Amino acid sequence: MRFWWLILPFLLDVSWAQTPARRGTVPLQRKKISAPKPKVKTKPVAVAPVVEPEAEPEEDSSFKFEMSGNLEGQARKLWNQSSAKRFPLEQDWQESQFNVATGNLNLKAEYFDSRVETNIFGRYAQSELYQQGYLAPQLINFPRKLVARDVFRLDHSEQEGDSQTDLVINKLYYELNNEDSRFVFGRMYINYGTGEIFNPVNPFNQPLGLTSQSNVAQGNDGFKASFFPSNDSSLNFYLLGNKNLDDYENQITQTLWMHGEWKPGENWQVDYVLGQDQKRNKAGGQLNYIWGDDMVFSQLLYSSAFTTSKPSENLIDALVGYDSQLTAEWHLRLEAGYQEQDDEYILTNPALASDRLLPYEWFFAVAQTYEAHPLVKLSATVIHDFKTSFTYGIGRLSWSLVKDVEWDFFVNAPLYWVEEEDNIVQKIFPTEAGTALRVFF
Repeated sequence: MRFWWLILPFLLDVSWAQTPARRGTVPLQRKKISAPKPKVKTKPVAVAPVVEPEAEPEEDSSFKFEMSGNLEGQARKLWNQSSAKRFPLEQDWQESQFNVATGNLNLKAEYFDSRVETNIFGRYAQSELYQQGYLAPQLINFPRKLVARDVFRLDHSEQEGDSQTDLVINKLYYELNNEDSRFVFGRMYINYGTGEIFNPVNPFNQPLGLTSQSNVAQGNDGFKASFFPSNDSSLNFYLLGNKNLDDYENQITQTLWMHGEWKPGENWQVDYVLGQDQKRNKAGGQLNYIWGDDMVFSQLLYSSAFTTSKPSENLIDALVGYDSQLTAEWHLRLEAGYQEQDDEYILTNPALASDRLLPYEWFFAVAQTYEAHPLVKLSATVIHDFKTSFTYGIGRLSWSLVKDVEWDFFVNAPLYWVEEEDNIVQKIFPTEAGTALRVFF
């Protein structure tokens, strides 16, 4: 056993913000038509005639086009865990470098009630560990699946020598807006749910709360229909497809999914989900209570065994949490949950565990962010697995150098583990110290 007490003071910052789209309670989106202001009758006032300049012709405002994006470069130093070097893992490297460059280019065009939007994401990672076939770079280069429900591909992925290159269109959709409805077809982001380390009610976009990656979201191929019966409720229906559940060459696995939002009171929000996804029937929900700068939330998701003849088990995932802006500078978040693992299925499909960054069963996490200056933020996150006793810490110092330019220094490290436990992913997760430069445009 080993406990790194000396590294705790240096674990400063995890960015809980999920980009490109912020996780959390998603406000109900609905067009609102405001009533015209009444005209007020006034007495005429005699004024001297003024020569009005000739008005310039107005531009057609029905068409809008926007382009945005970001570029980011990271350099990291990696140290291996002693438990990873032993049989049967045999990850017998000592230390190494890991460098990664990522970028997004987002294009959006709107014409009256129609919108077309696309995002191109690129990632280039380099480490000698790739060439030697070790697993560590594959784990920390997260998310490994850039499209969660994939029918159209629209991607290129290649590992050659000591590098891994990924290029994907992770968003490409057409949207039609009406006053009380919205329809989307293509590859889309699906963002809802309050959990930032674990978010079981949303299986379509993995949280980034435990990773140093930022500005990346998973796409999903299909159709979405949204309806807004009132200002306090919405219904979203999804028809999605996936060809890479087991192997991309297999037939399409369909997802039929309903997500609803309802605000029964000023301080309450209820989310509920129901449907079939990845060959499992699922049902669950989320309950949030918000007062002032504080929020408590909970999630529960039931997943049946596979609807096919494959050996599998029923699963239950649960989450409870608390979020508070304690002072103007100090933010606190607590999350605790249960992630049930399908032991029957993983025996025949070990790659299933790769969908989550770090597999925990019973866990508790504490995250704090302190704004030392309007341009400087310090944060620390610690997560503990009660079953295996594995404890992991993440820290970050973030500095806004100038407008649209950010610099980070981060440390991610296993703090405590038990050699006898058999959680493979936890055993091979390395210690990282690195820096990142991020530019937005």
